[in-house]
Amino acid sequence: MDEREKSEPLRELGERLDKARQAQGPKASSAEGEARQALGIGLRLGLELVVSVFVGAGLGWAFDDWLGTQPWGLVAFTLLGFASGVVMVFRAALGMERAVGFGPPPPPTEPPKGAGWDDDEE
Repeated sequence: MDEREKSEPLRELGERLDKARQAQGPKASSAEGEARQALGIGLRLGLELVVSVFVGAGLGWAFDDWLGTQPWGLVAFTLLGFASGVVMVFRAALGMERAVGFGPPPPPTEPPKGAGWDDDEE
């Protein structure tokens, strides 16, 4: 087998790929890409809220079935699911991908000045 025979199929493949790319036309505009991204974010936020409510309701129903406390478990867990969904949507909308309560550390504070904070100074 000759080296020229190996490169011939690769060159043909490259030419076919170039023709296919040209046949597809220009790439999607940036406005269309932004619209798709916004739609994806909106669907994600809505789905997170709906799923959290259904999970809460399912857990409440199971809790009621297990303990026989109809309808209080369903009501309580549905409300907890709704609250959880609102928190998740709020965090996602603000772009915070960290756990609730975790944030940047507070700025360092100066030690209090005055009598009694340091026993060495008198």
